[in-house]
Amino acid sequence: MPETSVQIPPEAWPFIDLLFNITLVAALIWGAISLFIYMRRRALNLTPVSAARKNEQAQPDFLKVDEKARAEALQKGEAFEQKLSAQEAAEAAAAAAALKPAMTGQRVAGIAALLMSIFTLGTMISGALFQITRMGQLMQEYSSIERLTAVISNHPFAFAVAVFVIGYYIYKYFTEKKWQEG
Repeated sequence: MPETSVQIPPEAWPFIDLLFNITLVAALIWGAISLFIYMRRRALNLTPVSAARKNEQAQPDFLKVDEKARAEALQKGEAFEQKLSAQEAAEAAAAAAALKPAMTGQRVAGIAALLMSIFTLGTMISGALFQITRMGQLMQEYSSIERLTAVISNHPFAFAVAVFVIGYYIYKYFTEKKWQEG
């Protein structure tokens, strides 16, 4: 061993120490996991896979039918089914009784929504007509550049959206080269 340690260059010792530490940590983790598995198996009374033995005498339980227990289970199931049917009928009756006021409220809400939508539509139509009249007066008073500036300053968001959509379709037209035959 002393002859071997003399042959190892001094630059390699930090790397060897690192590998030794990693090996030591891995061994400690493995030991802790093994101890945990052993303690868990012991606590749950589990046997290792290697300790299992084949039992030739074993028979599954479903091969033997307990007629008495089967009849009792069927009776319990029928009683539960009857109880459940009665409960569902009572719930349906209660829901139907509670639904009548809801239906009336739903109708009133529907009529209110219809009236509000008609009012909104009327307001939009009258507002559009007023805007057309106002824009017509604006077009007579200003020059072309002033009109464009007034429209942009009054409606900057709509103008930005329109410019974006037009620019997008111009870009799409040229990238797909629909103007070339091909």
